[in-house]
Amino acid sequence: MNGIDKNKQDLVVHQRSRSGLDAAISVAGVTAIVIAIACTIQPVYAKHLPQQDMTSYVVRADDSLYTFADRYMQSPADWRLLRDINHVANPRHLQINARLSIPTSRLRQTLLIARVVAVRGSVEKLGTAGAPPLPVSAGTLLMEGDQISTGRDAFVSMLLPDGSHVVLPSSSRIQIGRLRTTLLTGAVDRQFDLRQGEVTTDVTPFKNQRDSFRVITPSVVAGVRGTRFRVNYMAAQDATTVEVLAGKIGVDGSKADNTPPDSTFAPQPVQGGAQTLVLAGYGNLTRTGDAAGASVRLLDPPEIVDPGKLQSAPQVTFDLTPVDGAGAYRTEIATDADFLDLLRDQRTTGLHAAFDNIPDGNYFARVSATDTHGIGGLPQVFTFSRRLDTTNAAATPVDGNGYLFRWHVDGAAKGARYRFILSDHADLSAPLIDLLDVSGGEMSVAHLAPGKYYWTIVVDTFESGRLLSIPSEIRSFTQTR
Repeated sequence: MNGIDKNKQDLVVHQRSRSGLDAAISVAGVTAIVIAIACTIQPVYAKHLPQQDMTSYVVRADDSLYTFADRYMQSPADWRLLRDINHVANPRHLQINARLSIPTSRLRQTLLIARVVAVRGSVEKLGTAGAPPLPVSAGTLLMEGDQISTGRDAFVSMLLPDGSHVVLPSSSRIQIGRLRTTLLTGAVDRQFDLRQGEVTTDVTPFKNQRDSFRVITPSVVAGVRGTRFRVNYMAAQDATTVEVLAGKIGVDGSKADNTPPDSTFAPQPVQGGAQTLVLAGYGNLTRTGDAAGASVRLLDPPEIVDPGKLQSAPQVTFDLTPVDGAGAYRTEIATDADFLDLLRDQRTTGLHAAFDNIPDGNYFARVSATDTHGIGGLPQVFTFSRRLDTTNAAATPVDGNGYLFRWHVDGAAKGARYRFILSDHADLSAPLIDLLDVSGGEMSVAHLAPGKYYWTIVVDTFESGRLLSIPSEIRSFTQTR
């Protein structure tokens, strides 16, 4: 936990010293004014009892209100609260297997730690009180109160202690509002305050009925119980879209609370607004201050034209098929099938997506359509291979109405073989010459009739036990004599 703010670390366990316990249970030596204050507090507890959420506890051997409060409550002095709620005559002696009612809000909690597992581009942890932002890298530890911001073409993935993942794409900002567990029950409370852009979550199914996971924007409070979903706060429209990919979530409309940028959200629910249940395959749009929007079916995903082609051109490109009702399309590239290590994310109004500077490797492409209201559709994932063509080639006329073809492949693997194709068709169909296993870096062709010709070199290499053919650019020349 190196680098964790000392004030936060002090909150990890709300420790109370034994001397504090002795002071709480000692009557002798307590001044009259403290007794008077304690007496005035007790009716306040009683006044609010009906509204409190209670946790039930079965008394075990050697339990007392003093030891229980010291171990599980926020203050050792809470033994008085337990005595009054449960009408305990002797706080030192409790009946084994009896049930105590414990105010949940007074149970002690410990802070949890999230870990960054993947980063691309500029990702920062924003400082408070004018402190400069800090760069975020894989392995960075995050906890309650930390605020993360991603730059353009930047992404970050966080792993929570229960195995859930939170992915923040480019141009987004989120604060960890709550990340803690209750010591007595083991219930985990997770809240993420989305202030800009989008967040995608993959929430591990709950093991405790008191577990909670919420994403809050100025427009909505989205609560889940084990699911995959996206939340996108569109600041320009002051509205939030929610898209459920698996499971279901409850969405409540909320009103902006004018919370300072570096503090936790405390949204106000819309009066009279009933919670909207959004099932898998559906989403909704909610404007700030309105009740949660009605559920709409998510658009089907587009297809990729020729998804199996080898991406050897300078740009990695995808052509998509149209989807009825789409206003835009989204294409993402990642190194893993779960898209926790995002590489690129592009939104287009057309059906063509192009990406620069993609290194050689094997990748996953995820495509989806967005409707005219901004609600993202269902995704579809494809695999593709990227091998940049590094062939340098030239054709030179020679005597005998022929041409000499030369080529060199930068960084060619040892043992690479070459295939030479010559055709009088631009698509290389019906080739005049198609030679496999051409060794060296040149060959000549004589006695060509006048006309236009097209040719290419295909580099054949073995990678991981399979043949990989990398076609180079199709070049052309015109024979005039």
